[in-house]
Amino acid sequence: MSAHPPQPASRPAERGAWWPWLTGVFLGFALLKLGNPVILDHIALPPQNLGEAVRETWPAVWGYGVLAVVAGLGFLNWRWPRQVPWWVLALPLVWLAWQLAAATTTVDRGLTMTVLPHFLATIVCFGLGLSAGGARGARFAWVGLLVGLLLVLGAGFRQQYGGLANDREFFEQNEKTGWREVPAEHIRELLASRLLVPKPDGSLTGNPDLLAKLSKHRIFGTLVYPNALAGVVLLLLPGALSALWSLTTRLQNVTRGVLVGLVAYMGLACLYWSGSKAGWLIGLMVGVVALLHAPWSRRFRLGVVLALSMVGSAGFVWKYQSYFAGGAKSAGARFDYWKVGWATAVRHPVLGSGPGTFYAVYRQTKPPEAEMARLAHNDYLQQAADSGLIGMLAFGGLILGSLVGLYRLTSKDWSHFPVWLGLVGWAFQEFVEFGLYIPALAWTAFFLFGWLWTKVRNEFDTVRLQT
Repeated sequence: MSAHPPQPASRPAERGAWWPWLTGVFLGFALLKLGNPVILDHIALPPQNLGEAVRETWPAVWGYGVLAVVAGLGFLNWRWPRQVPWWVLALPLVWLAWQLAAATTTVDRGLTMTVLPHFLATIVCFGLGLSAGGARGARFAWVGLLVGLLLVLGAGFRQQYGGLANDREFFEQNEKTGWREVPAEHIRELLASRLLVPKPDGSLTGNPDLLAKLSKHRIFGTLVYPNALAGVVLLLLPGALSALWSLTTRLQNVTRGVLVGLVAYMGLACLYWSGSKAGWLIGLMVGVVALLHAPWSRRFRLGVVLALSMVGSAGFVWKYQSYFAGGAKSAGARFDYWKVGWATAVRHPVLGSGPGTFYAVYRQTKPPEAEMARLAHNDYLQQAADSGLIGMLAFGGLILGSLVGLYRLTSKDWSHFPVWLGLVGWAFQEFVEFGLYIPALAWTAFFLFGWLWTKVRNEFDTVRLQT
């Protein structure tokens, strides 16, 4: 044995951490600026000045420009991830290729051409994850993600503690006065951002979608609506807590614990205030899985899991008893979406109706009494409806296969297992939401899948060689 054993690679990793750090910053930016579904990009007006660019969300096409710059820099840092299973590399390409094939028979070319660039960007983010996870200092990707998450949660706290109430009061008062007391410059800004819309008679009114959102007093942070905020919390909070603990090793454990506990409180509070029922249940499930893998005695683990399940379930019933007493309308609406999605998949099993075209099909075939929807609120089903069986299998196969494969590699490693937990939460929410069509969610989730594959495989191979 050498008298001078090799030193850990932590310092060189820190010096070479610019690339993972940059990808994390980019995704933190996406969380703040790209929280709207791409299917609405045709009505997303670009900011007109620097102030609006800082305050307002951006259209997806602006995000593509930033991603192109980041991907260009990433190309210089690219290394083929040889240690990753071949199907992990093949399935995203098969899925994207099948989207292009399905586009040739689309029932609505405009909708399809809107979502295809986003799907391409999603696969690019998967590649960025493969690259950043295999780079030196891979953990520094979480710096930008952590900052982005904190800013999203901060926006949620502002909404909870006065922001939504002030906005609601502002719109209610000016609706009564016909917006005559608002300065003309402010009116122009509200019209440009579609917070105000003209009536047929030329008068002005608040955007009905916005007024409905404000009336429910459910926070949404920087995302399109509350359930999307819940998706961000489910996806990022477990990994962010682990990353924060890892990145603060120079602090005393008490201080680290306080910081981690504060971020955990912010995340869980925003999940609660979002009013997402599926988010609550999925978060409870993720918490149970985490506790079952905790390094405690079996009896203690089971006791804590039982207590958490009972308290969480009781809280859920208490919180949403009025919702269920009122008929659970949103759940019923989803069944309407899913019936049409399933019927479309059966009618078009090979190429579907075309990427992103659920809206075009649904508005023609929905029951007269059903509310309108642009997305199926189930990304797996929408893949089957929009791009046929192969498109759904490639997408679902990548998600399920990755979760199974990564579980085997991370279940006993608490530096990576929390990231897997976040991906599980996101994958389950995809059964009832449309995160695949929101850049902030889809780009981040696919990045983390790629990042985790190369990160754990690199470390696994390193340990195997050393032993």
